[in-house]
Amino acid sequence: MKIRTSTLDLIALSSSLICAIHCAAIPIILSATSLGSIHILANPIIENAFIGLGFVLVLASLWPSYHKIHRNLRPLRFAILGFLFIGLGRLHFTEIWEIANTILGTLLVSLAHYNNWKILRYRVHHKH
Repeated sequence: MKIRTSTLDLIALSSSLICAIHCAAIPIILSATSLGSIHILANPIIENAFIGLGFVLVLASLWPSYHKIHRNLRPLRFAILGFLFIGLGRLHFTEIWEIANTILGTLLVSLAHYNNWKILRYRVHHKH
């Protein structure tokens, strides 16, 4: 269980960081190239599906660690706060609003996974 949960956290942490980089870089790349005319990349259904999938993966990674191992709510709080910021970004007030909130949200989700990973490592090395 420990190895599986730790591996899930590392995968989730990596994917969250990749998502943050993606959200920061794609608007710049699309505006600087001819790819800006590909409208499927801005389809709200696809974006919402990925956000939903990300939420399910976060719960699949963080909940077992919380429930069975450490009972520390901090990683779950960071993840929920992160998804709240991602949701705020979906309000589309301005493009900067969306980008800033989405990046902040994905960084908080990444922090949740990193925090969970650190707690798990501490628990493995300091069993009492």
